[in-house]
Amino acid sequence: MVLDKYHLNLAGEYRVASELFKRGLFATITYGNKKGADIYAIGPNRQTAVVEVKASNSSRFVTGFYQKYVDEMTEHPDFWVLCSFWREDHEEFYVLSHAEMARAQSARNLGEALTWVENAEKVKAGVDNVLAKDLQDYKSAWNKIVAWCTADGSHRAARPTRRSATSKS
Repeated sequence: MVLDKYHLNLAGEYRVASELFKRGLFATITYGNKKGADIYAIGPNRQTAVVEVKASNSSRFVTGFYQKYVDEMTEHPDFWVLCSFWREDHEEFYVLSHAEMARAQSARNLGEALTWVENAEKVKAGVDNVLAKDLQDYKSAWNKIVAWCTADGSHRAARPTRRSATSKS
């Protein structure tokens, strides 16, 4: 059965939340059309990961990556989980860090090494997408989110946060 976009996206978010719960994390889905994250995954010591979920009825995922993240300092999720429901009896999940998603999207768009800003400039008129066949290394890599949420927090210094990406001080 092919789901409409609304139900497909909700199904993806609930399935990702379920997988995170199965791995000992608390997962909360955010609702609304102006939200900044699909899911917050929270570890036992309140370490939190922001998760972007993209669901698809096919083996292609529309990401809009470089249209939204025009430079490396744009506020972004920590992880992307791409859910494929392209076969009724089979689900696939691809778990990527934001940096891994940037590399995968760049390879799909151009197949060449460009800077972040060059990638964004080249594709700003289109809509980015990635193919499941190119993401096999990330299949069911839930351990990344679990490790992030159970770490001591020192890994957070290297990424923009809501506060640091937007503060002027």
